[in-house]
Amino acid sequence: MTQPVIRPRLISAEIMKIRTTRAWWIFLGIFTLFSAVALLNNFLSHHYQLYPQQDLADRAQALAQAAEARTPAGAAAIAASMMTSGQFLSVLIVMLLGIHVVTSEIAQRTVTATFLVTPRRERVIVAKLVAAGVFGALFWLITTVLDGVVTPVFMASQHISASLTGQGVIRAVLLGLLAFLLWAAFGLGLGVVMRSQVASVVAGIAIYAGGLAVVELVFHGLYDLYHQAWLLAAPVIAPAVASQVMITPAPAFPHAPPQWTGAVIMAGYALALTAAGIVQIRRRDIS
Repeated sequence: MTQPVIRPRLISAEIMKIRTTRAWWIFLGIFTLFSAVALLNNFLSHHYQLYPQQDLADRAQALAQAAEARTPAGAAAIAASMMTSGQFLSVLIVMLLGIHVVTSEIAQRTVTATFLVTPRRERVIVAKLVAAGVFGALFWLITTVLDGVVTPVFMASQHISASLTGQGVIRAVLLGLLAFLLWAAFGLGLGVVMRSQVASVVAGIAIYAGGLAVVELVFHGLYDLYHQAWLLAAPVIAPAVASQVMITPAPAFPHAPPQWTGAVIMAGYALALTAAGIVQIRRRDIS
């Protein structure tokens, strides 16, 4: 009888490794601070959306947008946006945590002892993947609780109303959870493939920020040449854009594909990196 790949004791051990390190508390502190700042920024952004400033160049358009924002659909969109404040960049921290989960052990060479105790290396990686997902979900819970406390206060202060249990808001929040889980898996897979902590962090940030800029530039340049509408939706192939499309209730940008497209692309990246990492870790000599 074959033993299951997912073993609770391995997962518990991996969770303990994360929560008993100083790095975990650093990640938690930075993430909480960032979430609070992002929520404040979103608070102010939507406030000025609802109450345009007097000195705007195109005040008429701003007033029209403010009127639209006060419709039931507009208020629901603002509620969903407030309940997912900062997630576009918060997932970057989750990705870095996923990288840290595996590369810290490789850098400190404690992974050798781990593999001696559990020779089936894929089980260790799966346990790390589950542990990274647990902490990714915890980060999502922290930011969701902060958003859930502030959003009703914001809505009341701006004299607009929308149910936080509406379909659009719930879908946005749950897709945010999926984004956190997928970026945790993305970071872990990247760390297993590259092994080097520094190289993985640099590559992760480059893929997230640099890849976003490059893909946007390339496809907008191609659109200027060929004027094909599908080229404006094509940047979704970049992980950061796919994540943005997935968690944004309204179209993330003009001609953006449906939210499920971003989810499928992000899931594909996370699965491919994790699978490649497992294949490599089984073949490589760990010393």
